[in-house]
Amino acid sequence: MSVRKVVDYQNFIVFPDVYPPSGDTYLLLDSIRITSDDEFLEVGCGAGLITLKGAERARSAISIDVSIDAVRNTKENLRRNGLDQNCAVFQSDLLSSIDSSTKFSLIVFNPPYLPDDDMSTNLDHALIGGHTGAEVTQRFIPQAANHLIKGGRVYVVVSTLADSEAIWKTMSDCSLSVEIVSEEPQFFEKIQVFKGTR
Repeated sequence: MSVRKVVDYQNFIVFPDVYPPSGDTYLLLDSIRITSDDEFLEVGCGAGLITLKGAERARSAISIDVSIDAVRNTKENLRRNGLDQNCAVFQSDLLSSIDSSTKFSLIVFNPPYLPDDDMSTNLDHALIGGHTGAEVTQRFIPQAANHLIKGGRVYVVVSTLADSEAIWKTMSDCSLSVEIVSEEPQFFEKIQVFKGTR
């Protein structure tokens, strides 16, 4: 019986201008089940907390982010935990750099999901999902659906401040069976995890 390496979360750093693991990250992490049979992809890896679990548990793992700082941060956290040989990490605008023939059984994304506002921060790329907050996710879903095997699952974090109905419809329009698998109330919103199954 093999013993799996347990990720040492104390051996984890967050670079400046990279989205740190937050409540939504942990909600997503708690919502997914990664098996040794999974072909795993994390989109928008940030500092790489969920990627560490994918690299630890899945048969194969890929991690991507539009931010080169996030890519470097995830690579460093994989290296610190002895998992850098288990996962390919590279820069990509959503799934645009993934070969069309590459398929996954599990795709996860904690997208920028807040509606645009008058405030501006150095983390807007990780927080603002467009005018309604749903645009980035709506662009992601068809791409993810095209890379899912039959029976594959895609998990995405959604805020009730965004146009969550449009996200649900986009998932349904891509022939995904949609359900809410978890949710958590925040100050003025509810954070939910939508699961779509092909």
